[in-house]
Amino acid sequence: MRKAPFLYLSAFLMDGGLALASLCIPLLAIRVGGTYDDLGALRATHSLTYALGAFWLGRLADRIGYQRSMAACCLLLVPVFAGYYYVSAVWQLFGLALLTGIATCAFWPSLQAWLAEGQRSDGLRQRIGSFNMSWSLGMVVGPGLAGALYAAYAGLSFALLAALFFAMFVGVVLLQVREDGREQGNETETETASLAAARIFLPVAWIANFSTYFAIGIVRSLFPKLATDLGVQTAHLGYLMALIGLAQLATFALISRTERWQFRLWPLVAVQLAAMLALGVLAFSTSLIAFAGGLLLLGVMIGFTYTASGFYSLHSTAPGGGRIGIHETILGGGNLVGPLAGGLVGEYIGARAPYMLAAGVIAIALAAQAIYLRRARTS
Repeated sequence: MRKAPFLYLSAFLMDGGLALASLCIPLLAIRVGGTYDDLGALRATHSLTYALGAFWLGRLADRIGYQRSMAACCLLLVPVFAGYYYVSAVWQLFGLALLTGIATCAFWPSLQAWLAEGQRSDGLRQRIGSFNMSWSLGMVVGPGLAGALYAAYAGLSFALLAALFFAMFVGVVLLQVREDGREQGNETETETASLAAARIFLPVAWIANFSTYFAIGIVRSLFPKLATDLGVQTAHLGYLMALIGLAQLATFALISRTERWQFRLWPLVAVQLAAMLALGVLAFSTSLIAFAGGLLLLGVMIGFTYTASGFYSLHSTAPGGGRIGIHETILGGGNLVGPLAGGLVGEYIGARAPYMLAAGVIAIALAAQAIYLRRARTS
């Protein structure tokens, strides 16, 4: 099997499984007595180990091999998700959340660095676009299945996830993956200029990606409880959460076909302003239609900032495992701090307060991006 299709399929299966889990785990936590701060702390526990592990293991994957690293991650996930089947108390979920972060932290840096090997700007943009559409499709399918599956067969959800990750381990180990050809030709002046511009825009994209995952970490960990408290049916909740992935998918498809967004600040600013509006909707509305619109706008922000951060991280002549590891560490940090802070705010101030907190963090991030870019261009 050729490398690129193999990695696209791996991304779809991994994120589809993890997206299914990201809805089933909060529902399980609610069933065993979890509160708002429990839900936030659970996601933060996973994100802490993921962020720390991605920073170090991204560099390690450059040395030990990307395929081996991916296989190890898939194998570790099998006993972890089998363990969710036996949970009967909230404290048990914290141990499993920590192990989930450890098991997944090297998978995404390894996959992305392997995919980007030997690619110049245009080829890299197209590959990142196809990769992003693959994992985003998993984000559509996973939550859509999760609500109905968990409502009908709660425990079976985790058994199916353990079986999925075991099948992925077998596939990664046994499939003969053929390397794709590297893009040939001497480095042009345009390519040299784009490499230099990528170094300038990389911190900007990292800041945007942090605030994005701060916000989306709050939404994914706390919105299921808000919706449940408002009387939203479990199946409908699954469809609502799937809209985030649907918007990501559409955004990835659009920006993979054009380079007009590259090395420009205004597209990043536009999607972040739209996300602030979306968070305001979640903070003040009770309408399912309004919730759907807000979640769609948040999906657009994820699609744009994640692509920008990944592209600028990988657009270099050096091996990409270290930089893409930092990219994953930053989004993991947002997923760590967001749910933790949001859970505390939701518990002690109000169920809608976390979404205003997230909007405030995006506003601060926008100011930081503008200040940094102005100084970088001046120097």
